[in-house]
Amino acid sequence: MARAHRLSVFPDEFGMEQDICDSTLWLIENFRLRSVLVWVDRHYTKCGRQIAGVTVMTSPRNPARLTRAAHEAFLALGYEIENTGADTYGHQFCDGYHSRHEALQACARIEGALGSWRSP
Repeated sequence: MARAHRLSVFPDEFGMEQDICDSTLWLIENFRLRSVLVWVDRHYTKCGRQIAGVTVMTSPRNPARLTRAAHEAFLALGYEIENTGADTYGHQFCDGYHSRHEALQACARIEGALGSWRSP
């Protein structure tokens, strides 16, 4: 409930939080995982939709394949991903407490973004 309130009051500031959760839920559903952490690195000097990188942490599955999928999801959501080598910090990852309805909404949102991004 607190997350929904933050997103409604500060949509621009907490948009990345929603994107991380949606991407996490989409990965869990698409790759049939029990859990996964999507870690987003940001440069201290960048804001908005500019991030340094996306990493997926899970065990024992192939994290490189999952990281590529998460990377594409963030590009489809409109992020610019460029690691300039400057100092970064990790953005908060998804807490994992979501209803089945929220998971389905997240999957539909990410699939829609990917479909639009991939089509010419």
